[in-house]
Amino acid sequence: MKYVHIGWCHEDNHDKVWGIILIAENVPLSDAWHFPTNKYVTFWGRRGKKLQTKIHTALDTYSAHKLCDKKMEKGYKHVQRRDLDQVYPEFEQDLEKTAVWAMLGV
Repeated sequence: MKYVHIGWCHEDNHDKVWGIILIAENVPLSDAWHFPTNKYVTFWGRRGKKLQTKIHTALDTYSAHKLCDKKMEKGYKHVQRRDLDQVYPEFEQDLEKTAVWAMLGV
């Protein structure tokens, strides 16, 4: 998995994560569409709870980074993958529980 962004919001009574994962690059939309698009999965939810997911089948890199910027504006702090275990030790297990992996066959 290639994590594009992982954010953590820990303010007031919030303790949530949000992130985006690249799952396929240069996905062709049609023969007429010549711009590269990618397939991403976004995930969000409270730490320790089942994470919600959404598949984005045709996002360019710019649009994916715009999603990240919007979350940063809402108070999410960027978390490096190497530091994620300190913030959210159960992250990988909780992400694996989501139904999206079964749907994608990953």
